[in-house]
Amino acid sequence: MTAGIRLPSLRRELVRLTTWVAVGWLVVLAFTVTWTVRHEVDDLLDEALREAAEVMYGVLTTAPQLAQGSAALPQVLPAPAHDEKFVWQIVDGRGQVVRRSHKAPATSLSPVTRAGWFDQGGQWRVYGVPMPGSEPKMLYVAQVAVERNEARYEVVGTVLLAALTVSLLWALLLRQRVDRALRPLVHLTRQIETYDPLKPETAPDHGQRAETAAISEAVRSLGRRLAHKVRVEQAFSACAAHSLRTPLAGMDAQLALAQREPAGSQPLRLERVRAALTRLTRVVQSLLALFRAGEDWGLELRRCRLSELLAEIPVEGLAVTVDQDVEFMADPNLTTIALVNLLDNAVRFGARHVHVHGASDSRAVCLRVQDDGAGIAVDRWQQVAAALEAPDSGSGLGLGLRLAAMVAQAHGGRLVLPQPLPDQIGFLVELWLAAQPAAAASPRP
Repeated sequence: MTAGIRLPSLRRELVRLTTWVAVGWLVVLAFTVTWTVRHEVDDLLDEALREAAEVMYGVLTTAPQLAQGSAALPQVLPAPAHDEKFVWQIVDGRGQVVRRSHKAPATSLSPVTRAGWFDQGGQWRVYGVPMPGSEPKMLYVAQVAVERNEARYEVVGTVLLAALTVSLLWALLLRQRVDRALRPLVHLTRQIETYDPLKPETAPDHGQRAETAAISEAVRSLGRRLAHKVRVEQAFSACAAHSLRTPLAGMDAQLALAQREPAGSQPLRLERVRAALTRLTRVVQSLLALFRAGEDWGLELRRCRLSELLAEIPVEGLAVTVDQDVEFMADPNLTTIALVNLLDNAVRFGARHVHVHGASDSRAVCLRVQDDGAGIAVDRWQQVAAALEAPDSGSGLGLGLRLAAMVAQAHGGRLVLPQPLPDQIGFLVELWLAAQPAAAASPRP
């Protein structure tokens, strides 16, 4: 991670999201509850006020002397000591208060005759009812606006407190759930940190979530590709060193002899050095082509003759006999590299003579190399044969056989190690190349 740069965090993003969801839910809930409670409380109080007016209307109409304003009754009717929430007035047609409750104002709650619901001066919520009789009178029943607001705010405050508590609990629960959901990602991150693509046993497991399984599989796939490229690079380094050793040693020997011999023989030595250098250039080019990434090996197919290829491979101290010559389509440089490594491998195991037999048909070409060296033990043969049959035929082989196997693979074939017979002398190996069409003989541009 680049120092000083804070990358986006999935955890922070989810926590921020859940917080905004909780806050938004609280705001919406508060607005909804406030509007609903206010509406419902107003309706409830209005209904209570109306019911009170209707009750008082019934009582007053059953008391004729009170309804007629008998002089025997005081203007303010007596009442026991209490905190009056509702007040009432009887107002005549001139707007004079005839009768009222003990906390009702002495002046009419409405300067004009009004029936039904209305507000007066922001202090009263009033319901007016016409009174029966010969003279027009109005009964006004009112409630103090402060009482209504106090009741409303108490209800709203209680609901908001409950909503806030629920929101906080929900946010905490959601955050805990997010932490639990992110736990597999944290575990996967730690596994990826210790993952070595060259050690398959350290690959991250699939976990218990579909998301982590997909990520783990993608990491495994990437690791396999990286491991393959690393192994190819390692094989290239090893094979390059192995394949370049013989030409460089030959050049060094020719130059050393040229220094000790008379001046007249130097042109011959220099000519041999130039030939070795030309061969070395071909080897390097072929190695680079062989180890190209992907399955497109970039072969330059030409018509090749086995005897001509072997004639360009002088191996000191080794006699090479072509038992049966053959013509075939292949990359001459790569095929030469494979033969050089097989012959060099024979020399390293004490061979003095090698027989090469070629055979071909419409499907494949077989170059059979048999030497008279020390041969191979049965247990070692089993290991090498198993390595050749494995998907990654590079592991478990010597450099010479590994490079020959890669050349065969590049040509769509394989390297085969036949089971040694009890009376077999030396080492036998078969280089199989898939038969190439003649149209492929044209070189790449």
